Amino acid sequence: MKYAATLSAVLCCLAIPVSAQIVHVWDLADTAQTGQFTVYNPDVNDAEFGTPITAGDLDGDGRDDLVISAMAGDGPANDRSNAGEVAICFDTIPSGGGLDLAADPGDVVTLYGEARRDLFGIKTHVADLMGDGRADLLVGAFYADAPERTDAGKLYIFSAELIAQLRDAGRRLDLAQRPWPEGLITVIGAERDNRLGVWMTAGDFDGDGHRDAVVGADRASGAAGAVEAGRVYVLYGPLDSGATIDLAVAEHPLSIIYGVDALDHAGSTVAAGDFDGDGYDDIAIGAAAFGTLRNAYHRTGGAGDGPENQRENAGEMYVVYGGPQRPAAIDLAGDPPTDLTVIYGADGGGGSPDRLGEEIVLADIDGNGVQDLFIGAYRADGPGNSRADAGEVYVVYGGPERRGQRLDMAAPSADITVIYGARPDAITGDALAAGDIHGDGYDDLFVGVPGDEGPLKRRFAGGFAVLAGGPDLPHEIDLADPAVPVVWIEAPDPIDFSAYWGASGDMDGDGRMDAIPNGMAGDGPDNRRENAGEAHIISGAALSQYLPGVVVSTAVEEVEQATPDKAALLANYPNPFNSFTRIPFVLPVEADYALAIYGVDGQLVRQLTVGRGAGRYLAGWDARNDRGRLVASGVYWARLRVGSRLYQRPLMHIR
Repeated sequence: MKYAATLSAVLCCLAIPVSAQIVHVWDLADTAQTGQFTVYNPDVNDAEFGTPITAGDLDGDGRDDLVISAMAGDGPANDRSNAGEVAICFDTIPSGGGLDLAADPGDVVTLYGEARRDLFGIKTHVADLMGDGRADLLVGAFYADAPERTDAGKLYIFSAELIAQLRDAGRRLDLAQRPWPEGLITVIGAERDNRLGVWMTAGDFDGDGHRDAVVGADRASGAAGAVEAGRVYVLYGPLDSGATIDLAVAEHPLSIIYGVDALDHAGSTVAAGDFDGDGYDDIAIGAAAFGTLRNAYHRTGGAGDGPENQRENAGEMYVVYGGPQRPAAIDLAGDPPTDLTVIYGADGGGGSPDRLGEEIVLADIDGNGVQDLFIGAYRADGPGNSRADAGEVYVVYGGPERRGQRLDMAAPSADITVIYGARPDAITGDALAAGDIHGDGYDDLFVGVPGDEGPLKRRFAGGFAVLAGGPDLPHEIDLADPAVPVVWIEAPDPIDFSAYWGASGDMDGDGRMDAIPNGMAGDGPDNRRENAGEAHIISGAALSQYLPGVVVSTAVEEVEQATPDKAALLANYPNPFNSFTRIPFVLPVEADYALAIYGVDGQLVRQLTVGRGAGRYLAGWDARNDRGRLVASGVYWARLRVGSRLYQRPLMHIR
């Protein structure tokens, strides 16, 4: 039957002419401009191996905080070579100016690596792993040693409570000093040379309501002993504060995912999100560590070799789907899941194979409530392989049909978006991030272009190319002549190699995600600190003034659909959400209905829709109250009243 679908947000794309559309260049050299904030690492050559960054709300104030690594940092007295350092920078609001970590650091907590050569801070992530509703900080030290296990690698997890205590007193923690305070979890690699902690993420893979930790050990052996096939460990949450988890003898509930072939380095990247829309988070695993900076100390790398191993180091990635089972082991070589999704890089061999999967992000780019894969192949050669090392990026849209597919980027299907780097040596896609800068329910794309000279012609300055998400991105987007509008964020100086790492976060608490490219080889204030490393925060709201998003309007749409069997208020998506969520409900017979949002105190927050009808309905909420103000982070209730019956579901809003 036909029915009227009440949409609180019917989303209509703007008509975009096909032409070069660099609609604005954001020049990071203007450090005083409103909408920008710059953070400088403290010492010369702190960025020798990179300047990793991430963001998350570590103090629960509704604003994300910046986490920046100096992974070649030398400890508090500069006498511990390459131990690594991580700075947690609070209140980094993009309102002009910056923060110099070599000066009085202000509201900053600094963590120092345990021993020389550890490279503490290779990767960081923010997630609630202890189940107390507060975000914890995960930090990898992939060259850390365990007893009789050189380079086994470690993952450190700092509780929100510990970080708060450090912020109140001392503002630093030196892991070389024992005993450690309460609130620190340590995970130790199972064998020598495993490099546990090279990458990590978190998600709820078994659907029990607790976040689980996922950590790669890319030089670990496969299930049958394949050298450096790589492993991924899933540690099921909640984790016990203060625990030490030795993966050689671990008793904590976990799953081990083993890589396919020798030298694949599976687990060199990992990401988490619900790729098939079944309510369980899934694990995306990259096998692409050939020739990257993380192969410090001249260690060998490797990557997957494509179909039938015929494309040396082209790169591969896999999606392992979540579910309630908690398998002890998943062998991607010997007995892979029947629904495993595999994606192959297009080109291999020679000195510069594609290395697909070196960067992976999961985000809802087309706004349908299912996460999409955003994949970098930073050494791919552009359209027709005509631009050496220009880099390519792929958007593989999620859905249940992706289960069991094998996707070959040598011939990407029409339902995959391909983004080509603009110039040779741009290494586009070496960093990726995503987030909704418009508040329209679509995650926008932040594409790292660290080797690009950009519109301002600064050699190897790099930066971010920002593209708006939406339901109808074209099959191909060439950044040399983009068919969609692009805001180009350009690094301040030549040879900054900006956005070798990138992130996103709501740093000012306005409900819109902000872009955070690093300046991996940035030289500090006034270029007086060679190769120290920098991070730049650019307001999403400011970017949205230049970049067209999606038109949001209220309308009634008729579509073909069967009549539902019974009334129901269905789960909103996404959940948790930042700036926009969709709330579906169904009515089997014509009836009066009203849908509203309430606080946990029972007070009305927002009346969404009132009407009469039958069929399937989709409402939307932009996290604002009846007065148009953004609500605080927390739990809210969607309540649907149908006649005298009341249906309700909880929603989690995170600013």
